[in-house]
Amino acid sequence: MTDIAFSNNADRKSRLLFDYLDQAAKNTGKYSALILNLYKLQDTSILISIQQKVTEVFVPVAANAKTFHLNNNIAVIVFDIRSKDEILSCMVKLKFLLQKDPSLKNNDDLEASGIAKFYDISTQIDEIKNDATISTQAIKDNNKQINSAAGGFQNLYNNLRRSTKKELTPETLAKVQKTLSVADFSSFIRRQSVCAIIGKSSPQRVFDEVYVSIPDLREMLLPDIELTLSPWLFLSLSETLDRRVLQTISRHDDGSLLGNFSININVSTILSDDFMRFDDNINASMRSTIVLELQLMDIFSDINAYMLAKNFAQARGYKICIDGITVDKLNYLNRQSLQCDLMKIIWHPSFYDVMCQDPHFMDYTNKAERAKMILCRIDDPKAVEVGNSIGINLYQGRYIQRLLNQRAGIQK
Repeated sequence: MTDIAFSNNADRKSRLLFDYLDQAAKNTGKYSALILNLYKLQDTSILISIQQKVTEVFVPVAANAKTFHLNNNIAVIVFDIRSKDEILSCMVKLKFLLQKDPSLKNNDDLEASGIAKFYDISTQIDEIKNDATISTQAIKDNNKQINSAAGGFQNLYNNLRRSTKKELTPETLAKVQKTLSVADFSSFIRRQSVCAIIGKSSPQRVFDEVYVSIPDLREMLLPDIELTLSPWLFLSLSETLDRRVLQTISRHDDGSLLGNFSININVSTILSDDFMRFDDNINASMRSTIVLELQLMDIFSDINAYMLAKNFAQARGYKICIDGITVDKLNYLNRQSLQCDLMKIIWHPSFYDVMCQDPHFMDYTNKAERAKMILCRIDDPKAVEVGNSIGINLYQGRYIQRLLNQRAGIQK
């Protein structure tokens, strides 16, 4: 599996790389290295979009390669020379992703453009270290300008988007709900796994969250509408989405939805006839493997309705998960009264600071409760380290999904 070394300290990243190179150099002629200097791309928009995709490009060689990200725009890949052809195949895919950048306009060779460079570790280890150091320093010098330009462009784009967005109206909502009632809903459904990770172990899938991609739905059906401007109309839309998801699962449109999944759902939907029909169509043995995710805001808008819906669902065998909890809200929740089976805690870089600054953190998150916690929205491996340090074992997010994809690539 590709092991990615991330840290907030650039010197630590370089040290990890150099130590690994020294070990690899002892196996004369066995390993090569590739440096990707993505900061040399001239189109800022391409640079921003490619940062999350580099690791995915090299998933097919994950078993025989180790990738170090010295920062978002410099990657060093150390690989077994027997995988050189596979590495070159990955480079073709990378070149395809970068082909519109002006730096490749007259020469589509990534090496000739300086974006990529290959090395023989046994004879060029000093050159690798030197080039990696020079690249890191170069990007430090340019990073402020790049981030400023990218941030300014993004802010301008967002402002323009917001200024042209319209408010959702009852008439528009009615049309969308009618469309959703007959549309092929499967194209809007996405999945993301909740996995168990302990220490350095590989992620083990526990269940998949099945959810509707609101951005995709909006872009296809409501490109000029800002949904959040009308929260009550959006609530009505979300209830329609609940019904369609329940119908999709009940009809077994996707044969893989046979258990071990969660769905986002409103409290009102659990108390509706639509959920009763869904429940009637679900095999009784499946219910204990299905998690119903309820938003914290929805719960506290009518706590009595929540308790009624929760008791009914749990009596039928379903598990209840409270979603939308930030770490600073943990000590304000009476979790014993809420009687949920799982809690989703939203990861944020300040999580560790809050935990350290609050001497009572461990008191109101006892061992039993931490076993129920899912640390979600994880884009950073640091989140897993912090979570493991306090006894959290369940994780979800794009970083976790990438690890799963890498593992799947190895197994294939």
